[in-house]
Amino acid sequence: MSMPTYVSLQNNANQEYRNNHATKMQKDYESPECLFNLIPQDGGSYAIKNVKNSEYFDCSITSMAKSVDGNCQRWQFLEIPTIKNGYYIQNMENNQYMTKKASQLSKNAGKDEVYIVVAREQ
Repeated sequence: MSMPTYVSLQNNANQEYRNNHATKMQKDYESPECLFNLIPQDGGSYAIKNVKNSEYFDCSITSMAKSVDGNCQRWQFLEIPTIKNGYYIQNMENNQYMTKKASQLSKNAGKDEVYIVVAREQ
C-alpha cells in the first residue's frame, strides 16, 4: 500500500490534528503546522516529517528527531477498511501506536488510536 506524499493526521476520537509540536495537537488544520511529508522507508514503513520544522516523529513521541536514524523514526500505516481514510499509525521500534493524546503512545490499537489520513497539497 502506498501513502500520499503530503498528509494531515487527524485523530478520529478527539478530531484534533498532529502538528509541529510532539506533545501538542490542535483543533483546526493549518499549513504548514499540520502538514506532514511521508517519506518511504524499508519494509513499507514511512518517516513522518513535519513540513514547518523539518523534524520527524519518533518512538519517544515526547520530542521530534532531526533525522531518521533507524526504526525509532519509522512508522507503518495500518489501514482500517471500515473507516474512510482511517489508519492505525504504529512505530517500528516499539510497536506502539499514536493515540489521541499527543504526548503518549498506546500499546493497543483501539478507537482512540484511529487517525484520518488526508492527502494534502504541499
